[in-house]
Amino acid sequence: MYVDKKQANREQLFQAVLSLQTLEECIDFLTDLCTVQELAALEQRMEVARLLMNGHTYEMIEAETNARSTTISRVRKCLAKEQSGFQLAFDRLQKAERSQAH
Repeated sequence: MYVDKKQANREQLFQAVLSLQTLEECIDFLTDLCTVQELAALEQRMEVARLLMNGHTYEMIEAETNARSTTISRVRKCLAKEQSGFQLAFDRLQKAERSQAH
């Protein structure tokens, strides 16, 4: 029973994120949902992912982001997955940027 409720809660969270339609809505939702520290951790992981994808070393990433090597390693493992959420998100961001540039 507890596992089903936990899964339902997780899916509700994901559906809530998917329902957001603008950057402003996303900002409002995430700042309501997360503490300042939690949001900073998410932002740091995104930056670590971007830097890893651009070929930066662990040392460079640690110096630039203050991320611990365990965080960098975790993000690297996520990027190595066949269906990386980080990779998908960055691909879509790049595609959106290219279409806005034209």
